[in-house]
Amino acid sequence: MIETSSPTSHFPDRDRLSIITAVILLAYALARFIELPVIRPLTTTLFGSSIGIEIDGQVIILLMVAALISTGSDTLIRSHPKFSASFPFAAALHWILPGATALSLGLLLNLAPQGPVWWLGLAVSALLLVLVLIVEYIVVDSEDRNFRAAAFSLTALSYIVALAIFGWIRYTGTRSALSGTGTAALAALLALRLFILNGVSFQRSWVFAGVVGLVCGEAMWALNYWRVTPVGAGVLLLVLFYALHGIAQQHLLGQLTRRVIIEFAVIGVIGGVVGLILALPG
Repeated sequence: MIETSSPTSHFPDRDRLSIITAVILLAYALARFIELPVIRPLTTTLFGSSIGIEIDGQVIILLMVAALISTGSDTLIRSHPKFSASFPFAAALHWILPGATALSLGLLLNLAPQGPVWWLGLAVSALLLVLVLIVEYIVVDSEDRNFRAAAFSLTALSYIVALAIFGWIRYTGTRSALSGTGTAALAALLALRLFILNGVSFQRSWVFAGVVGLVCGEAMWALNYWRVTPVGAGVLLLVLFYALHGIAQQHLLGQLTRRVIIEFAVIGVIGGVVGLILALPG
């Protein structure tokens, strides 16, 4: 009689999760209540035009939060019994969403007024980040019985994070050389994470991820010359990212058909119309 093994499920070490959660809460509190001096503006010339960047203390701390949770994610992932570095920087793929999520939540917390609303947001943010770490841990093993649900959750989160950060980049009003580069980097990293999450090898996906990032970065560059709201810009870029990533993924999986292209085209047109409506200043 042949015995078949049933799917297993893995859960990260609770002590590590507790430590990471405590560090995140402390860092968010520091970002809110401690004011660091503004870094001296850095200016240079690119393509004949002057560009400058000014980073305040809150942004520095939020970037530190993103780095801390990425480091925590790396520690958790390497402790997984099924983890194996099949290609260079395999563990680094699991940094992308935790780090981007931490940055997005931190930006939203900075917009919330001090008081009960902010403390509630802090608790919810910590909970969400812990859930992200747990889900990233689960998807290490494609045979985990919770893999499908975890992969779906990460996919949905990727789009939410993309919308939030695309909108924030437009909100900052930085020059196109910086905002376009930031958009391109984020889109490429998220696309790469989603490709590999859906079973595409790193060797086949990195070029397509780069193309997705390049097109999104150029779109942000173009939007900077148009008076659009941050929300509208975020939606338009999200629709573009969704369509490009989706078509590329179907191609890499060998499932790209005329019907699939039509479906993405219809969704892209509807999303584009909604984005244009939201993009027009009131």
